[in-house]
Amino acid sequence: MDSIPSKIIIRTPNWLGDLILSTGFLRAVLETFPDSQVDIILKSGFEKLPIPHRGEIIPFDKNKVSAGKFGKSLRNKNYDCFYVLPPSFSSAWMAFQSKIPERIGYAGDYRSFMLTSAKKFKIRPRSQHLLKEFLNLLSIDLEVENYAPRLEVKNDWVKDQLNSCTFKIPEKFVVFTPGAIYGPSKQWPVEHFRELGKELHKAFGHKILLLGTFDDVESGSKIAYNHDWIYNYCGKTTLTQLLAILTKAKLLVGNDSGTMHIMAALQRPQIAVFGSTSITWTGPINSNATVMSRDLSCSPCYSRTCRFGHYDCLTQIYPENIFAEVKNKLSKSY
Repeated sequence: MDSIPSKIIIRTPNWLGDLILSTGFLRAVLETFPDSQVDIILKSGFEKLPIPHRGEIIPFDKNKVSAGKFGKSLRNKNYDCFYVLPPSFSSAWMAFQSKIPERIGYAGDYRSFMLTSAKKFKIRPRSQHLLKEFLNLLSIDLEVENYAPRLEVKNDWVKDQLNSCTFKIPEKFVVFTPGAIYGPSKQWPVEHFRELGKELHKAFGHKILLLGTFDDVESGSKIAYNHDWIYNYCGKTTLTQLLAILTKAKLLVGNDSGTMHIMAALQRPQIAVFGSTSITWTGPINSNATVMSRDLSCSPCYSRTCRFGHYDCLTQIYPENIFAEVKNKLSKSY
């Protein structure tokens, strides 16, 4: 880049977890260009999250407008630079149609002709952290440790979100998140969550809140069945309410998911269960995180379902393994 851009726009990832990771990149951009306006394009539904920026939050809904048409709408906005974080063809097409002078992203998927700076991976993809991949678009000298993901959460904002919930949270509680939109190969067994819940409550007396989407209601019901100290709130919160609840939780136990990365961005205690995906590539960047993984020869496979049908990478992480870490973390919080 020959000159300092006065207006920057960044197309952020569609997956919630990747979006949260990208906040480290956003922080780096804000620091590198302290006098520049930095606008953010977010997938519609994420625009109320407290994402770092210095300008506008612009929601994008592919069901209402095409990527190309959306890009054209940016032509008269006088942007100097467009960072494209998603690896999709459509996100590069959006940038190309904007005609913004500098369009920076990774090559691949026939994207190179649409970008003025189509970066190539210096090492094998997925062999370094995804945040490092994002940071390399700005400078290869930037390190993940200096730009950990963060959310701009304020006390008054948290209070407002909690007050808007249809239920009151207990004073001391742990959160379980049994879901993962990606698929079964990222979901720790429901029966394991249930057994862990019994041991946790017996040892500490904490209430357990189950959080997730409408798709997780059934799993939540199985975990909470006949346990009046487990509350199934799956599908009963907005994304911002979920975030506010996590700021008060003593601990999060959950799968590799967007919620996992939210807790990491809050730098709060968590135990993350990894199955088919890579800790190296998308592990939580949080000194208060413990990651549980079997590290089998067949993983990471990145498949949504187990091609062998056994899901050993998840089933062989036993409740007692997790409970040992739970005891360690909850004891420290006393």
